[in-house]
Amino acid sequence: MASERMRTLLPYVSIGIGILVYVLYYYSTQNWKQAQSDYERQQIEASQSKKRADKKYLDEAKPWISSDGNKIYKIVSRKEKNGLTWIKLTELNEIITYNLRQVESANGEKYSSNAGNIFWIKGDEAIFENSEKKTDNLKSPQVYKGLYSYMADANSFKLCDGDQRISISMLGDNIKIEQEYSKINRSGEDVYLEIEGAMIKKMSLEGTKKINAIYPYQFLKIEDRKDCK
Repeated sequence: MASERMRTLLPYVSIGIGILVYVLYYYSTQNWKQAQSDYERQQIEASQSKKRADKKYLDEAKPWISSDGNKIYKIVSRKEKNGLTWIKLTELNEIITYNLRQVESANGEKYSSNAGNIFWIKGDEAIFENSEKKTDNLKSPQVYKGLYSYMADANSFKLCDGDQRISISMLGDNIKIEQEYSKINRSGEDVYLEIEGAMIKKMSLEGTKKINAIYPYQFLKIEDRKDCK
């Protein structure tokens, strides 16, 4: 009797098991699809976040000017590849680009290449050492404010934060400064000037010694007034 009842119920049990298996399969598949979708979305968001961070880094990256003003380096690209951060550092004067990967450093950001080139950022200063072990000491531009005059191919710049007078190098944005000064038509007289640049060493007019000068990376503004206020 019991066996007869089991034979009667067996088809229904089989159907129930089949339905249960299907339900379990369906939900496990849905969970897997959802997990896969969540993973892909997270990967996309992480990639977009990294791209935004790289873009912000490049937008804020300033050039690096050598101590003699003859070389300017700038990071033009930054990407992550195989878990490593890579940059492209271009020497703007010579249009030479170095591919460098970030390496561990206890101080600042340090990058190197297999050829032996090293670029090391330490705050507002940096060094670049090429494969021949020749080193450039670099500075990032800052804003200088002062009273500027120009006459007979010579300029003078008195810094607002002191009485020091210094010359502006003929490199960089110097032509723009001279052009804007000529528009004011104050030959030989002081006017207010703001530039972005870096302190460098250049040879004196006599050619006997090196003196301080400002490399004018970028002209900011000029005003027809004789004070820093």
